[in-house]
Amino acid sequence: MGRLRRERRAAEELWEEFRETRPGRSQRIPIRWPKALMVMGTVRYIAYDTTHGNRYAPYKHTFARGSRPLLCAGKERGQLFLIGRNFKVTRRGIVDVDDRGAPRKLHRGRP
Repeated sequence: MGRLRRERRAAEELWEEFRETRPGRSQRIPIRWPKALMVMGTVRYIAYDTTHGNRYAPYKHTFARGSRPLLCAGKERGQLFLIGRNFKVTRRGIVDVDDRGAPRKLHRGRP
């Protein structure tokens, strides 16, 4: 199995776990990866709309201090990236992780 096929299958599996439904038709999105990015700052939280089991589900994830990604931009239109290593996407959504990749305990205190 080729690399593209493995990555596509992994994306489909993540979709099924996170969205609680089988993916429909896939869409190829052409991306021009920039060779350099401008760092705008750190991301404290992200809010997004999705569906779970075909039901609307708004989400807001507040990143733990040690998990906050960098918000970076490329020069082209539509190039906005979250760059970091201490978070991952699982069936529960965005999960903060420590340097070893283990989930962080829920944090309390000021954002």
